[in-house]
Amino acid sequence: MKGKRLFFLDNLKMFIVNLMIIFHLAMCYMAYAPEWWYVVDAEHSDLFFTQFILWADIFIMPIMFFVAGYFGIMSLKKHGDSKWWKGRIKRITIPWIVGAALFAAPTSYLTLYSRHIPMDFATFCNTLFFFDPQTGGSGVFFSHVQYWYLGILTVLYLLMYLFSKVNPGMLEQSAPSKPGNTLLWCVFIMIFCNIFAMDLITGNDDLWIHLSYFLVLQPCRILLYVLFIFLGAYAWKHQWFAEGEESYRPSFVKWVPLFCVASVSYPVWAIFGKLIATSLYEFVLIKATLQASLLMSAVFGLLALFSQFLDGTNKFWGEMAANSYTMYYCHMQIVFPVAYFLLPIDLPAAAKWIMACAIGLVLTYCVSRLLLFLPCFAGSKKAKVAA
Repeated sequence: MKGKRLFFLDNLKMFIVNLMIIFHLAMCYMAYAPEWWYVVDAEHSDLFFTQFILWADIFIMPIMFFVAGYFGIMSLKKHGDSKWWKGRIKRITIPWIVGAALFAAPTSYLTLYSRHIPMDFATFCNTLFFFDPQTGGSGVFFSHVQYWYLGILTVLYLLMYLFSKVNPGMLEQSAPSKPGNTLLWCVFIMIFCNIFAMDLITGNDDLWIHLSYFLVLQPCRILLYVLFIFLGAYAWKHQWFAEGEESYRPSFVKWVPLFCVASVSYPVWAIFGKLIATSLYEFVLIKATLQASLLMSAVFGLLALFSQFLDGTNKFWGEMAANSYTMYYCHMQIVFPVAYFLLPIDLPAAAKWIMACAIGLVLTYCVSRLLLFLPCFAGSKKAKVAA
């Protein structure tokens, strides 16, 4: 496997980032959208988008952390401590701090601005975002917007680094091997237990909290992100995607049909299950089982799909993969103003979403290409290397 870039992981990450963009736009048109969402088109909403959100929200970030874990541990082994940390700080930590400090407040201000609430931006920053005069801390609207991921990734990379110091064998690849059923069941059970317990404890699997100004996270999902970033590191150590019969690539026939079934059953139960379940405990139990099934099958099913059919590159895939990080970095600041300017247009929700996606993706891609000239993002260009 040495010397051969795993283009299917580049392509998978690119797909997930673009799915994230259309996912965030879909939230503008979903029925029962969160009250705090940046732009909500309440007059043009549809239950389909609620189901789409419930589906995509389960696996987008776990896959991002899995890929980050796989490439992160590989890079640490290749470059060593000093060069690796220099790269992480330049590419992840500094963009996180800059994004959270400069771009999060204007994006969050759209929540008020799009609803025509009379408050100027300076007052918003001084009373609702950076500061709360009553508590002396951050305001109720404070967030890192999309940059929360970079903050969590910085912390998890630190955790991974510390583990590699305690257990140096973590950085040594073993012979290619396939995960046994015991490992796969353990991953499923850990996912299920986290979802089931946190749903019962919090009663809200979409709850966001912030630890002072430092981290913004979802309590119900943070352990899942730890699980998947270390699963990515485990996959690298055991050379899951190497060439040869002894290596492991998830089975398309095994995982994709399960992914399809879970993609239908979980959103339906999440929306209508309370009307059928005889108790809250029964609803949460079935919901956790279906959600864990969807997450597990999505990760392994999409790995199977992309490794079997999209493990290569060309001009289009290379350009899109090279721009995936910068598209992620700038997309919220672009697509939500697009959704805002489309508010007065009287069209069905699906038509407005398609229009917003087309305009938003093109504009985001154009801006992302400009960001590649910045030193912190320049390393993304290596995804364009020919196979």
